[in-house]
Amino acid sequence: MNEHRSERLTWAQLTVFSLPVVLFQAIELPWRIYLPSFFSETLGLPLAAVGTLLMAIRLFDTVVDPPIGWASDRFPTRFGQRRPWMVAGVPLVMIGTWQVFFAAPGIGITTLAGWCLVMHFGYSLMLTPHGGWGLEIARDYHERTRIMGAKIWFAAAGMPLTILLPSILERGFGAGRAEQVGAMGLLLILLAPLSVLLVLRFIPEPPSDRAAAARAVGPFRLFGAILKDRELAIVLALYALVGLADASSSGTFFFFVEQVLGLNGWGSTLMLIPALVGLVTLPLWAQASRRLGKRRTLMGVFAWQALAAPLALLLPTGGLAPLAIYMLVRSACFGGDYMLLRSMVADISGRDAASGMRRSGSYYAFFNVTLKLASSLGVGAALWILATAGFVPGAPASLGAQEVIRLVYVLPTFLAGIAGLLILANGWREAPPVEAVA
Repeated sequence: MNEHRSERLTWAQLTVFSLPVVLFQAIELPWRIYLPSFFSETLGLPLAAVGTLLMAIRLFDTVVDPPIGWASDRFPTRFGQRRPWMVAGVPLVMIGTWQVFFAAPGIGITTLAGWCLVMHFGYSLMLTPHGGWGLEIARDYHERTRIMGAKIWFAAAGMPLTILLPSILERGFGAGRAEQVGAMGLLLILLAPLSVLLVLRFIPEPPSDRAAAARAVGPFRLFGAILKDRELAIVLALYALVGLADASSSGTFFFFVEQVLGLNGWGSTLMLIPALVGLVTLPLWAQASRRLGKRRTLMGVFAWQALAAPLALLLPTGGLAPLAIYMLVRSACFGGDYMLLRSMVADISGRDAASGMRRSGSYYAFFNVTLKLASSLGVGAALWILATAGFVPGAPASLGAQEVIRLVYVLPTFLAGIAGLLILANGWREAPPVEAVA
């Protein structure tokens, strides 16, 4: 036991290792929340076309992530298995961000899509190897939750950091969406090289085993093995539920706040609430998992989501205080689902590593692909539904369209919470905590 404790990351190392998550959040948050309205309202692109673009980029991720994960498992180098890929992704993220976040009205959908592909390819080169590294760096049951909890905590911390600039511009200077998106783009361009450099400098990789790397199976065979593994298949389904619900509510948040509740100029500021609440509640969910186990704690997260989400149906127009209170309540489980699901994947990855198989890069890729694909379907379907209801961004919404926006914001989270509870109650059987063999 003491040997495992001595191998735990220090809090300083855990902080450095989690810094790229702030960068990833600086990509994901605008992509899910700000860019849909930026593309449609500021750049003047049709809402249905924006939904198609967002889905297409996520589909691109599903194509490139598994080969990147497999390659980072299969080809160790003298610089490490994960490091070279992260370094290669930095310039692509910086160039793509400059072209996407500072795009001007009149840009063609094809040109915009091309730069989105550049940015997301670099993002995948950084995200997938770092995710695989995180799955394999811990060697015992509770340390995995600690590491995943730290990563999600930094993701929560990244939300205020990412939103702070547009919030200040919105509330203090009356800046529009273009200026807000540009501020986030500058932040992202600065974070990309800095966060990767610190990780490479201060965090050691687990030693490479070339013989184990040579046994890494291809992406298609591994995906078949995942589907046949009961535990992995269940976690995969839960990832899909979380991605669908999170993307649909995030992608319609500004429309809900501004068009339905009539609170123009408050969207970016209100987005600070979930992140700040998560900074407090995430350690509590992690502590609960130590006492109750990951399965029962995750059931609590899904139950909270199912109970809290429908309260948005009762919010009055113009009610800033009721909306803030609602967001405080709903955000009490913020990030708990991601933390626990990733910790479950790390447990399974550790089980395989004990038998001589190093698959963490591929595991992270497939589960992240599931999350991205579900997210693309969630936001794409949400925008299509709004377009079908006659909603036009930037124009006043009819009463019928407002009701549709409200339902699209609420129902996916409610239904995902119920479905997650049913799956965990009837499918998952959590094994007792067992430390990996050294």
